[in-house]
Parts: sequence; C-alpha cells; structure tokens
Amino acid sequence: MAVTLEGRTMDGNYWTRGRVSRRSMLRGAAVGTAGVAGAVLIGCGDSDDDPTATPDDGGNGGNGDGTPAATSTAAPDPGAPKSGGKLTLHMGTEPRSLDPHFETFTPAPSNATSNNLVRFTPDLTTIVPDAAELPEQPDDLTYIFKLQPGVAMHDVDPLNGRALTSEDVKYTVERQTNQAGDETGTYQHAYYFKDRLASIETPDDQTIVFTTNEPYAPFMNYMASPWSPIVAREYVEANGDLTEYVGASGPYILDEWQKEVRMTFKANPNYWKNPDLPYVDELEFLISPDPDTAATQFIDGAFKAYVSGQSQLERVQSSRGDDTRYTPAPSQFWRQFRMSPTDSEFGYLDYAGTDNETGALFDDIRVRQAICQSIDKQAVLDFVYSGDGQITFGPILPQFTNWALTEELVPFDPAEAAKLMQAAGVEEIRGPMMWASSSPQADQIGEIIKRQLAEINVITDLEPMETAAYYNVTYAYRYTFSHHVPLNSPEPDENLSSYFGENSTYFKHFNPEIFDLVRRQATTVDFEERQAVVKEAQEKIVLDYPIRFMFTTNVHQFIDNTLKDYEISLDRYDNYGVETAWLDA
Repeated sequence: MAVTLEGRTMDGNYWTRGRVSRRSMLRGAAVGTAGVAGAVLIGCGDSDDDPTATPDDGGNGGNGDGTPAATSTAAPDPGAPKSGGKLTLHMGTEPRSLDPHFETFTPAPSNATSNNLVRFTPDLTTIVPDAAELPEQPDDLTYIFKLQPGVAMHDVDPLNGRALTSEDVKYTVERQTNQAGDETGTYQHAYYFKDRLASIETPDDQTIVFTTNEPYAPFMNYMASPWSPIVAREYVEANGDLTEYVGASGPYILDEWQKEVRMTFKANPNYWKNPDLPYVDELEFLISPDPDTAATQFIDGAFKAYVSGQSQLERVQSSRGDDTRYTPAPSQFWRQFRMSPTDSEFGYLDYAGTDNETGALFDDIRVRQAICQSIDKQAVLDFVYSGDGQITFGPILPQFTNWALTEELVPFDPAEAAKLMQAAGVEEIRGPMMWASSSPQADQIGEIIKRQLAEINVITDLEPMETAAYYNVTYAYRYTFSHHVPLNSPEPDENLSSYFGENSTYFKHFNPEIFDLVRRQATTVDFEERQAVVKEAQEKIVLDYPIRFMFTTNVHQFIDNTLKDYEISLDRYDNYGVETAWLDA
C-alpha cells in the first residue's frame, strides 16, 4: 500500500523519487505534528480584523459616540494544550550509555534532547520534517536537505544557544559510520550509512547534500530512525564520548541521571520550533525493569503511560481500565533461538570464543536443521503467553505485510530432527544456553526450550544473565546457544543487513549467497522488484538454519486520560511524542 506524503510516495515504508515544493514541505510539517500528537496551536492570537467593528473617535473601537462597545470573552477551549507540570514515564531498561550511536536499549534520552533531520510518525508509516525540511532528490543518488529556520542548540555551556549547522549534521553521520576517527565497531548502527555514501557536502550552513554510491532504498528510513539524532561535537570533545551526557537542539535538557532509578529533564526554554513547546516543564523516566513492579507502579499512578505484557494485562485493566486509553498492538520485540554465530568462513565459535568440537558440529546443516525442527514455537507461545501473540516465519515480522514471509518453511518435527541427527552421526551435543533474564517469562522460555532440545539429545546448561551483561556477551558473538529478543523494523534492510549482511552488527552468519541478496535488496528501488529480493533473502536465511524464528507477543498500551497529545510509538523506541505532550490534570 502506498502512503502519500505531500508529493512523495512511500511504498511499504521506503522512499521513492519525487519532488516537494517549499510550501508542501511546510504543510507536511504541520500535518506531521498533528499526526504525532494531535493538533498543536502555533501562533494563534486575537484578530484585529473584525469587519463589524467601528472605530470611535479615539480609534479604539466602540459605539461611534466615544463610548466603549460591550465586549464578550470567548470561553477557553477545554481541548487547548496547557503548559506546566511534570510528566513521568516508564523506562524498562537501564541504558548502558546515553550515546545514540552506541546504545541499543533505548534512545529516549537522545530523542528528548536532540532532533533528527526528519522522523517517523508513531505508526511508522510516514516521514515528516524535523530539524530539516523534506529533501529534494534531483536524481536517484542525491538528497538535498535544508535546515529549518532558526534551529538552535541548547543555551547551556558549551553550546550556549549557537545555531545548529550543516556541519553538525555531517559530523553526526560521519561519527555514526565510524568515519570520524573513532574505533571501528563502536557504533551499533554504523551499517545505516557505512560504505553507502559517496560524499556529504555542506555548501552553506543551512544545506546538506548527501550523495550515495548507488541507489539506496533504505536511506530516508534510516535518516528518520530514532537512532539517527543530530549530536553535538562539543560534548563528544569535552567528555570523549556521549556515555554520560547527551544533548543538542531538542525540546528537553538532561538534568540528572540517577543510575537504576530515574532520568530527569528540564524543558528547553528556548526551543526553536515554538516558544510554547514543550508544554511540560519537567520530564522524568522512572527506570523499572521488573514488569510486575512496573505494573504496580502504573496502577499506583507513578507514571502516565505503560506498555503491559500479557501477564500483567488483567491486573492493569481491572485497576486502570476506566481512566486510561487502551490499545493492543503486536510487539516489534520478538523471540528467536540462536546457535553459535560464525564470524568467517572458518566456522562456528563456542561460548568461550575458541573453536571446539561442539562448534564444529554446527558446520553440518543437518545439525542446524535438526535443532530448529525440535523446537515447538507454538507450544512455547501457548504455555508462556497463553497464545497472546503471532508465530513468525522469518526475519521480518507478520505485521509488516509488505515484506514478511507468510508460511512455515521449517515445521516442528521432532521425529525428522532425530533422523537428521542420526544421519549426521551426532549422538549428543552439550553446551550452555544464555538469555537476558529480564522477566519470569524469559526464564520459562529457557526451561521449555531446554526440555524440547533434550528430546534429540541436545543437552543445555541454563545461563540466565543480567541484561547489560548478556548484551555485552551477545555482541562479542561468543556463545553456544541463546534465546534472544531483537527488534524488528518497518525497513526491511534493518532486519536483514544488521543480522545477516556482510557487515552485520547483531548476529554473524557467514553465507556469501545471503550477503549478495541482502546487498541487492538495498539497492533495488523498484518496490515490487525489491519485495521479491527481500522474500528470496529471507527464505535463504530461514533454510540455512542458524536461527529458529519463533514468535512476537502482543503488547498492551495504556495512557492515562490526563496525558494528552501523546502516542506510544509502534517501535517503543521513539519518544518524540514528549515534545507535544501536555497534562490536563
């Protein structure tokens, strides 16, 4: 389905060539703001152009005889935004860092303190202006962005309210792609633009010209990603990185990060978009990783919005159902079972990081297939989540209907799995299975998979880990088995390149045929042609068996009725809604 935005068309959430006038861009900006969080009143005041008024001899408007006319005062609009107050929201995971180029858990701090050039609406269907107007694209390789008038950095040292410039944008993208002198591998989203850009030019302070090496279908979606905010060079130079502090031109200024407790932000008093924004004086994120504790906190009114899992749903609904807006939605966080990654043609690596007999067994595709076919993902979903979710068939989730596979290529079949193990000459495999022990449900999944694998003599020692420690091991690519919760995206390249491409970030599996298909889909700008390549790539990935793609659960979104003009983004990473949120308390 094509979604039209002011003269441009996005088929299946990727950008195709078109041209937008300045008037259309500005009109798109207004529509975009309303799409995120309802209409915002900008520059509305009393009219001096009432044609029924007759000036008196003092020129002040009256009855024509020098006496003032009777006046009436319009009733205040009950739906108009109100300024002030403190907005408290839930943060389910303690960030490892505030650096949006390094962090993989939550970009909420950088979303609140920075702007993108462009961004998504919360439903992820439309790209709208942010710090820049929508770009002109004179050909398939060139994107010309113009910064919005008056975009200013925070008026705090060392930024001191200076203008945001095209050089800031260039610095940000070069840093994100490891082209600014930083250690290769530091930034988890380098693949967005790494080796994709022929040049970044800044002909003046307001203009940025990106030229890609070849047609690059994901370009605009990656520019709009919550992981692509514009950062301030001054903070990087002062602190060495953005681990402890982040900020640029956004609606809020970071005030305090109390580790494992909260983050607080103050409203930017000189926000460039509108002097009335943000409406809320103070923004707070309470860090509460335990789902049951967070549910209790929301029931008690500790924060204004909450995303519940199935286990907490009934309790939250019965306690807060009447005074909240409730929306169920498929989660973009989903479950996979993984075998040991491969970082080269030399084969699999074990948990400790050295080749061993267990790792070598994974070189046999029959072993990988047997392990996948021994896992009954529907049984796991039914037992742990009462079936509250959707089975997945490949690397792209079912809700992204333009791209997802729609049938099972690797059916659960323990008898066939046992035959494959016998044919491979493997009597038994032993190895640890790790996961981020962030909920009782995650631990239950580990127990169930352990029992299912034991049916084909794959014996696993369970190793639940604290979340940050788990991710540190995961991204070192050293483990035997894990069950994992990745993020899915409406941009198919993000689901393919970052896990299965030649320069993948989040998983390593060496297969040059897959590498080639992943490259092809990214450079195929015709929608239907790209669909076919994306499908072929997914089928090849599924049938190569490094991962058992399992299911996504439903999430249950609650927003307090006193919180207005705020939406929870479909990807739950994007917190741009705090810009226009207000409290009607």
